[in-house]
Amino acid sequence: MEAVASDSVITGIVPVFHRDASVLFDPGSTYSYASSYFALYLGVSRDSLCSPVYVSIPMRDSIIVDCVYRSCLVVLGSFETRADLILLSMGDFDITLGMDWLSPYHAILDCHANTVTLAMSGLQRIKWKGTLNYVPSRVISSLKAQRMVKKGCNAYLAFVRDISVDTPTVESVPVVRDYPMYFQRIFRACHQTEISILALICYWALSPFLFPHIVWPQQS
Repeated sequence: MEAVASDSVITGIVPVFHRDASVLFDPGSTYSYASSYFALYLGVSRDSLCSPVYVSIPMRDSIIVDCVYRSCLVVLGSFETRADLILLSMGDFDITLGMDWLSPYHAILDCHANTVTLAMSGLQRIKWKGTLNYVPSRVISSLKAQRMVKKGCNAYLAFVRDISVDTPTVESVPVVRDYPMYFQRIFRACHQTEISILALICYWALSPFLFPHIVWPQQS
């Protein structure tokens, strides 16, 4: 049975340091985060965390983050709040507001109404309504991608490499190192053709997600 993507999240556009940001309100996240792209526009200097934070990324191993932008201005409705935003390389949203922001402001999330209400004691309630079913234009979910491929849409795989860092070794690619016998045969075939080995590695690494109906070889 295929899992169905849930719409029970609250997202929308919120000013952060007077600049519109795509924001995800995430009670499942302990901390709040800023994307590497949006961090360029934050009006505070970057600090180091007292201790690194391990962040679990879907379909990836945990990564370590250790930089934070403290006391960032986040305006919900007309109410000014502050958030400590940890720097995280993510492409889905500019800002993720987790429990370290939701709890101090007594935030109440209503996923059905797509609203966030700040219910702090002694202050008038602040209600903010998000953008219904908002998804950043540059993002497509993996489930939607799978459905489109099954309907016959073309799927293109792009390989982008940062030339300022060292070229990764074959042993650093999880899928390849887990199935060395399969890829040794592929590598030999690639030497006789003009197929890019790196592109082929990426294709094989992503194939179980693009084509889940295919039974892929298991490691013995």
